[in-house]
This record gives sequence, structure tokens and C-alpha cells, in this order.
Amino acid sequence: MIRARTVAGRLVGERDGEVAVFRGIPFAEPPVGDLRWRPPRPAARWDGERRAYDFGPAPLQPQPPRDSIMYQTNFADRRALVMSEDCLYLNVWTPDPSRAAALPVMVWIHGGGNRYGHGGQEIHDGRAMARRGLVVVTLNHRLGALGFLAHPELAAEDDLGASGNYGLLDIVAALTWVRENIASFGGDPDRVTLAGNSAGAAHICHLMAARAARPLFRAALGQSASGIGRAEGPLPAQAEAQKQGLRWAEAFGDRDIAGLRRLDGVELVLRGHFGPVVDGRILTEPSDDVFTAGRQHAVPLLVGTNTDEGSVYATPDVLRSLPLEPGTDELYPVRDVTEARRTARRFTGESRFTYPVWHWATIHRDTAPTWLYRFTRTPPLPDDLHLAPPRDGLPSYGVHHTAELPYALDNLGQRPWPWNETDHDLARTMADTWARFVETADPNGGTLPAWPAFTGGEVMVFGDEVTAGTVERPDAIRLLARCPRPL
Repeated sequence: MIRARTVAGRLVGERDGEVAVFRGIPFAEPPVGDLRWRPPRPAARWDGERRAYDFGPAPLQPQPPRDSIMYQTNFADRRALVMSEDCLYLNVWTPDPSRAAALPVMVWIHGGGNRYGHGGQEIHDGRAMARRGLVVVTLNHRLGALGFLAHPELAAEDDLGASGNYGLLDIVAALTWVRENIASFGGDPDRVTLAGNSAGAAHICHLMAARAARPLFRAALGQSASGIGRAEGPLPAQAEAQKQGLRWAEAFGDRDIAGLRRLDGVELVLRGHFGPVVDGRILTEPSDDVFTAGRQHAVPLLVGTNTDEGSVYATPDVLRSLPLEPGTDELYPVRDVTEARRTARRFTGESRFTYPVWHWATIHRDTAPTWLYRFTRTPPLPDDLHLAPPRDGLPSYGVHHTAELPYALDNLGQRPWPWNETDHDLARTMADTWARFVETADPNGGTLPAWPAFTGGEVMVFGDEVTAGTVERPDAIRLLARCPRPL
């Protein structure tokens, strides 16, 4: 057993090899009953010692199909998934839970499209990174309609007239907990790096635009998504978001918030697709506007994408959305069936992932040091892994969205796949680089490969080899930059 004291009370954690781990720490009051669709409130104090041996319940959510590559990579855990609306818990891994340690802190924000995911997923396990000298924090936040519904009645009951972004406010509440408590776990509250993938990376981008979040982190690391330059355009304004909320509420036969608060939360998260909006509290203007004006948090930034980001999402229908711009035919050809399938995948990946992340790096590089990467290693899937085929008609998923996750946090052991020495070497190098960035706000140093700062074309390629390179298909990136949004 290992002990730590927080503002709310004392905790008892346990040893996991060389690392101490504290699971299921409440960082806010349960957002249930009348607290549904309200900003999180600080967790209540407790007497005596609270056991922190088990992860708290995951947020209410559906699950991706079991035959999807997203499920197999991210959600095929050995632990049974326990869910509850009472979900605001975080987890801490630390190599030295003493105040004198003052170690750098990585706060990891999971992905899942604002619909799936939680801080207890095996793929986000913090032990390997903690063994590198970091304090690692993972967290839950509200998802779906419970996390992001905007509605005129919610705005009317709010002191700022805000609605939506409850999940984003949960992340801020967790970061506030880190600021107030992480020293008791050996962490330095002034050396916190936000890191995350997919929707988690987009949240980090928005928090860089949110003035209230600035005291809470000193560096940012985003994998495979951005909150700016999005294919779907800037965040919805409050009026638009509230109209969307009303249309969603009509499906339940009751537009009244009091009535919706009486419904089972499971019903609410199964319908609709939700995400951040300009809520008027944490986000007071579109994140795109903040970055364009150069008013974002001027922190060191490390971001990147995978080669085949579009393989999970591409369908033949996307070809109808190809831009009517000079050069489109050459960059996105459709002269035969195979070519059309490749273009559908490439356009989906570049428009939804690669370009927005490149834009994030490009617009930030004059504000603070920035590094860009490209992940090119196809993970070795087992022959007996039952997967639905890609919807674009190509034979494999390639270097798909989230393929980098087992490598970035050195968690290959969380999936029983036929990893080889190249995979293990890549995972060690990638995790060492991520840890170096968390420690120093620079991915360079020691025996790590030299990574040039991004000034427009430089990238670090993480693949069969790790080497400096250049932005792939720059003409396509420039084409997408000229296109009006939404695409």
C-alpha cells in the first residue's frame, strides 16, 4: 500500500512494479440528478482513508462494433466495462509519490469522437510512461449529449448564459485537481503537459484557445486531430448549437430540460452526435478566430497524424465532396475503381485529419516552438482477428486512425498481437520522445533522433525507421487550405 493526501481526503493506492498507482480518484461531484448538464463541482471531502485500487466507472456510452478496427485497437480490454453517469474520476501513476520529487506531469485525454472512451482503457495505461520518470494522469469526462448538449433552458439557468461543453469543463476540473493535488503524488504542478489523441487532441487545441485554462498546462501534445481547420468548419455558435439541441430533444417527445433530467442517461447517450461549441463559459469565441489572431496559449506544441487516417471512415460517397478547385483531378484522381477507392481514403484522411493538424502546427509555429510528426508503421494484426472490411473497398486498414496509440505510450503488451523487434524498438523510441517532450517541452536530447522544429515542411517520421523527413503531398495540403469550410 502507498498513501497520498489530497484536498478532499487521504488515499491508499498500490504498487504496480516500480510504479505506484491510484485509481478511481473523484475530482468532482457526481454529475447526476439536478447536476446533469451543469458545470462540475469540486468533489466532496471524505473522512479516513479512501481506497484507490479500482478504476471508477466509465462515462455512459455505446461501444463500437466488435468487428471494427477501432474496437480491437482501443476497447478490446480484458476488464469488463462498467459504466455510470457518476463518472468523474481520474487515475495517477507515479514512480515517486513524494513531494520532493517534483516530476513532470502528463495528463492524458482519451479520444473516441466525444462518444466513446474513458481514462481506464488499457491502451492508455500509464505505467510505462511513469517508469520513464513522469507522473501520468488519465481521466474521464462526460460524453455524448450528457457532455455537450446546448439548449436554451440550460443557458437560461446558467449565470453566464452558457450551455454545452460540460465534458470540456470536466477536463478543466480535472486539470484544476492536478494543479491543487499533484505535488502529493510527486508531480510538479508547474510542469504539466496535456496529451491526447483524436477527440482528446481536439480538446487540447480548444483549451489552448481558452483563456481560463492557461494556468493549468505548459505544453501540449496532440495526436491525429485538431480543433481548428476542421473539415466541418468552425465550432457552432451558441444560437446554432441550441437549435441543434432542441431538435435532438424533440426525438424524446419533450423539449423540457426538467423532463430530460428525469430520463435514464443511457437513453440520452445513444442518440445524436455532439461535440464542443462556443458555449460562452470556457469557449467564448471560435477557436479558429483565437488562433488566427495569435491569441492562443503560447506553449510548445507537438502534433502529428498517421498515413491512413481515412481508412476507418472513407466511403465511396465522399467522392461527391471533392473540391471544385484547380488541381483536384491530379491530386485526387478517380479514373478507375481502384484509383477512386484510394482517393476516397486519401481525401477523407487529408481533409479530416492531416490538413487540420498541419494547419494547427502552421498557425502556431510563429507563437511557440512546434514539432510535426507522421506515423507510418502498419501494426501487425493477428490472422484470426475478425474484422469487417474497410468501407472504401481497399484490402486493409493500413496505418489507420489510432494505430500509433500502442506505440506512443509503449503499451504494445496491452494487445496480444504478433509484435516484432521493429515494433518494440519503435514503441521505445516514440515513448522516450514523448517523455522527453513532457520533461523539457522539447522532443530533442540525449540519444534521441534529432527532430527539427516545424517551420512549414519538416516532420519526424515514426515508422520502420525513425528519421527526419518532409510533409507528404504538400500540394494537396495547399489545395485543402484554399477550400471554404465546410468541405
